[in-house]
Amino acid sequence: MSIRSRLLTVAAVLSIGAAYGVMLPMAAQAETILNRGFGASPHTLDPHVNFGAREAWIQDDLYEGLVATAADGKVIPGAAESWDISDDGRTITFHLRPDLKWSNGEPLVAQDFINGILRTLDAKTASEKGYYFYNVIQITNTKGYAEGTVTDPAQVGLKAPDDKTVVISLDNPAPHAFFVLNSFQTTPLHTPSFEKFGEKFVEAGNQVGNGAYVLKENVPQSHVLLEKNPNYWNAANVKIDKVRYVVTEDVNTELKRYQAGEIDTTNEIPSDQREALKAELGGEVRETISTETMYISFNITKPPFDDVRVRRALSMAIDREALQDKVLKAGYKANYSYAPAVDPTYDGPKIAEAGMSKEEREEKARALLAEAGFGPDNPLKVGLLSTTDETEKREASALAIMWKQVLGVQADLQNQEFQAWLDTFYAGNWDVFNDNLVGDFPGPETYLVYMKPSSEAGYNWKNDEYENLMNKAATVADPAERLKILAQAEKILLDDYLTAPIASATSRHLVKPYVKGWVDNVVESHPSRFMSIEQ
Repeated sequence: MSIRSRLLTVAAVLSIGAAYGVMLPMAAQAETILNRGFGASPHTLDPHVNFGAREAWIQDDLYEGLVATAADGKVIPGAAESWDISDDGRTITFHLRPDLKWSNGEPLVAQDFINGILRTLDAKTASEKGYYFYNVIQITNTKGYAEGTVTDPAQVGLKAPDDKTVVISLDNPAPHAFFVLNSFQTTPLHTPSFEKFGEKFVEAGNQVGNGAYVLKENVPQSHVLLEKNPNYWNAANVKIDKVRYVVTEDVNTELKRYQAGEIDTTNEIPSDQREALKAELGGEVRETISTETMYISFNITKPPFDDVRVRRALSMAIDREALQDKVLKAGYKANYSYAPAVDPTYDGPKIAEAGMSKEEREEKARALLAEAGFGPDNPLKVGLLSTTDETEKREASALAIMWKQVLGVQADLQNQEFQAWLDTFYAGNWDVFNDNLVGDFPGPETYLVYMKPSSEAGYNWKNDEYENLMNKAATVADPAERLKILAQAEKILLDDYLTAPIASATSRHLVKPYVKGWVDNVVESHPSRFMSIEQ
């Protein structure tokens, strides 16, 4: 039921009551419920495990980090009302707000934030994002703690000298640190719940958070329902009573539900209907450049994809401009770098074929594949794994056609639901992976750190020169010099063709006119606590 129909229903009840001289209590007023299209079912609601950008929307509603992200994507104070940075940039001292509480009313203290980071780093947690703390911002001894060589938490650069102070010690200054100390990374841990319920501490009825909302329901393949947290420090300014994240696996079905008034915002827009929807709905179409980079990844542990000539040939056979402008028409921009073009101060490298004509690319691709032993008498066979997302499926089909036409490659297109797709990646049972990464901030470092071998992102790539350059960049405080070193590292990544860049993505949503407070921004942050419904 849409917001509009709910309000009309209550209005009708009130009018009936008035007709019979009955005064209905104010409690009969409708709650404000925001229905947000979500795409596939959430992979996990465990805040210390989650690595999904969409799941981070829910996480940002249920929890608040030391810092927060405003409606426009800018960093603002979160659970910490202020902070101090040492002169050398290596110590950050956070001062928590007074009287912070968990959603169950218990006091929230500084140690809860430290416990959350330590759980993320703990090998038993099996989190994919521990690398944030030892590669992205390099908190002292977090790498050792994650690997088990440092067993005493007191040796880690995380201290709580009192209940209201969190001190973070870094090995190197990190000018981007505040982009990655929000709810996605520094989610506090309610230890009593975790000790009582174990991994089920995130289930409805068990979950205790410190965000604007608390989890009420998580129904697989249906929805996740959140309810306003009265113990949130800024609850008086939270206008939405309930938020329902509606599972909308199929983008065309999601559009129909939006048009029927069943959901108020969408996770996506069908790329083949993008222009028609702009003409029909005008300002309801919200499209902006994002920090998402699209690429395909090669399984270098499986022959023949362990041969760089095969990887280069498949990359060079892709007509990126035609793919974006003539096939997908999704507003994405062809990209020849791993890091997308979202930082105007970064002059990064490009893959070799960026400066080639179509004829030169295709001739070189055929020569490389022939050198690797493939041709008409021995065609290369490739499995290309994508999710069931319509845009990804269309992209995969177009890639298969290009590879067939240019190289005679026989591509087997495989589509899996999001969770199965993710599981298959980590199991290593794939040839070529239709991949993507959403950056935490608009700069190359967020992408390049993810590909450090020590980050263990799952690609089984080892390159000491790349690792050393990334480590060197982390020690450089001067932004311009830091970017030069990052560019050297990216060139190594591109030359090895572990991935083939495809596009820089845009975010595309439909938002009802009565939903206020949704602000388009490059980091795709849309916290429900900043929204309201005005009809």
